[in-house]
Amino acid sequence: MRLWDGVGRNRPPPAPAHRTTPQEAPPTVPLDPPTAYGLSALLVLLGRPLVQAGRGPAAFKVALAFAVFFALSVQPFLFGWPDWMYAYALPATELPPAAVAVPFFVAVAGAGAAGAYVSLQLVRGGRTGLATLNVLFGIGLWLATWAATWEQYFHIGTWAEWQQGIATPLAEAASFQLAMNVAGAAQGAAGIGLAAWVIVAGRRAKRRGRIQPDPTAGDWRSLLDAPACAPAPSVIAGEQIGGARPGDGAPLEAVACTPADGIPALLESARSAQAAWAAVAVEERAAALVRLRRRFLRHAEALARLLEEENGRPQAESWITEIVPNGDLFDHWARRGPALLQASPVSLDPTMFAGKRGVIETLPRGVVGLITPWNFPVALPLRTIVPALLAGNAVIWKPSEHAARSAALVHRILAAELPPDLVTLVQGGAEQARRLVGAGVDQVVFVGSPQTGRAVARAAAERLTPVALELGGKDAALVLHDADIERTANGVLWGALANAGQNCAAIERCYVDRRIAPAFVEKLRDRIASLRPGEDVGPLTTEAQRARVEAQLDEARARGVAVEAQGEGQWLRPVLLVDPPEDLALLQDETFGPLLPIVAVDGEEEMVRRANDSAYGLTASIWSKDTARAEVLGRRLHAGVITVNNHGFTGGLPQAPWSGVRGSGGGITGGPQGLAHLTRPRFVLVDRSRAARELWWYPYDASVVRLARGLARLRSGAGLGAIGEVIGGFLGARRRGGAPVDAAWPRGAPRVKEARDASGNG
Repeated sequence: MRLWDGVGRNRPPPAPAHRTTPQEAPPTVPLDPPTAYGLSALLVLLGRPLVQAGRGPAAFKVALAFAVFFALSVQPFLFGWPDWMYAYALPATELPPAAVAVPFFVAVAGAGAAGAYVSLQLVRGGRTGLATLNVLFGIGLWLATWAATWEQYFHIGTWAEWQQGIATPLAEAASFQLAMNVAGAAQGAAGIGLAAWVIVAGRRAKRRGRIQPDPTAGDWRSLLDAPACAPAPSVIAGEQIGGARPGDGAPLEAVACTPADGIPALLESARSAQAAWAAVAVEERAAALVRLRRRFLRHAEALARLLEEENGRPQAESWITEIVPNGDLFDHWARRGPALLQASPVSLDPTMFAGKRGVIETLPRGVVGLITPWNFPVALPLRTIVPALLAGNAVIWKPSEHAARSAALVHRILAAELPPDLVTLVQGGAEQARRLVGAGVDQVVFVGSPQTGRAVARAAAERLTPVALELGGKDAALVLHDADIERTANGVLWGALANAGQNCAAIERCYVDRRIAPAFVEKLRDRIASLRPGEDVGPLTTEAQRARVEAQLDEARARGVAVEAQGEGQWLRPVLLVDPPEDLALLQDETFGPLLPIVAVDGEEEMVRRANDSAYGLTASIWSKDTARAEVLGRRLHAGVITVNNHGFTGGLPQAPWSGVRGSGGGITGGPQGLAHLTRPRFVLVDRSRAARELWWYPYDASVVRLARGLARLRSGAGLGAIGEVIGGFLGARRRGGAPVDAAWPRGAPRVKEARDASGNG
């Protein structure tokens, strides 16, 4: 009988007294979980550029896929050589492989998922060194387990054969070696292939992330100076807000205006409520949001009916744009928000700042003044109110007079679960808005037109009040030659006509590759013809909006564009306009109506140029089967939100920022960035040092200059000379005396020469 000792030598069988007994031998099965842990962690580490480019989930999925494949690839050994897998610790008759297979698979795949997850969190946090140690931990655990089962690993047989010392050396087990070679080759190919993918994909993702919008000639601000529209008929008569239902013109229930003179008193009440609310633990504030979510959703039917009555929107559209997403909004901030508001430590150099610790705290702004429009009268205010409440703010909310009834219902829902005066509703028109901005709130958030936004910004600047502006849009869709025409036509149609086009993110310019333009236009005509008034598309909400849209259509008709608009009252059939001249208002100014201009262009470069030739920059979409190329083109556009093969819906994602550039304003809602306007940082430093003075305190002498000069040289890459200068200056500065060289101020040049001489400027 021969036993293989693992290093290529034959030896006689050891005496049973000196051999590890089966009962003492650790099983071989634990080899595979640490292997999966280490290799999965390594895949995520190799995908560090992918993680840094925001594609961390992709790197994790690749690592998890490898762990699952690895767990499956070792299953044949469990069923073919179970006693070997158990390291001969017990016979397979006592623990059938079928009973072990599923737990073993879960253990291996779970270990791989754990290793990938830990590496992902460390890489996201910029701790690459710790991520490397995590990989080494998994590999080290694997090596340690292998060392403990070394002899068992290199012998193949049954439990009885191992007991008798006649297990076959691995080198002589042909069938087992074949299985090992096949499994090893498959595992290696999978691992190398996935590693290559994450590395290449990471480099590409980082390159794409560095792409900046194309520079454009001229000043976009001049494009905002469009002629003002005629003043809209007021719905305010005396101290009452009136109005009519957009669908049939029936009068709406009157709503009382808030007296403008009473706004300062409302602000004082809000300040008192805010002080008490900010003192409440953030976990309790989050719990209040959970209660609000339940109450809000219990009123969903009433909200949908009221939005149809006051806004004209079909109920189906209200459910998918104003109700369901807002349930997610409450839930998101209640679950994720507290972590974003927690304090964070600041790392300080222990040499220069010994005995010191610093922390950054996130505080509420105080009282937020919120002014919102009528087009999304529930979603738009709640996107600010909900995170503002979580952060500890109070809110004074002035909605559009065209959404007074929707606002009243939303306010009743909020007030039922919140302390008094924490959310205050101010009903009225321009005078109430002006008084609110000038009252001295701590932050103004305005959502509306660029013209009004500039007036709000000027008024806020007079009081040095921070202001966040979310203004209009003139969003472009770029349809490339390889776009899926069916999906693209459906998506562009919804992006242009949802809420009857009364959406700052509506597609108001569609640039299509000339090669597919005829087929695309024909598909759109078919889709528009199938839209049902009142069920798919509602009326325009206000008379003023109908007049604005009609003015743009009249200009287009005068310039020879075919227009087939129909409708009565505030109902307007959606209009498709093909190849209108670029200088028309319907391609330059915000429309806010059911118009869809289609412009055929020659290639991608022309699309990008035309899309960027705008005063606005809210969102844009690119439609193509080649998503990688579409991503590159999208990043060249001046817009705050870029979507590929979709449009406009991300405003309902509370975890993602919604913002614009240029004339669309710089306000942000959603995501961690959305808290920037609603909170402020406070840095607190505590010094526990007992030294008599800091290195930078008086008196200045030659040692201080020597130390500072040495530090500068050291940071510039100088060598040992700089280190010696730092040490010498540090020791000299620590020995400084407290008495000045000459307490009298000289009439001429200073007589203290040390610092001047040491600096070399004397």
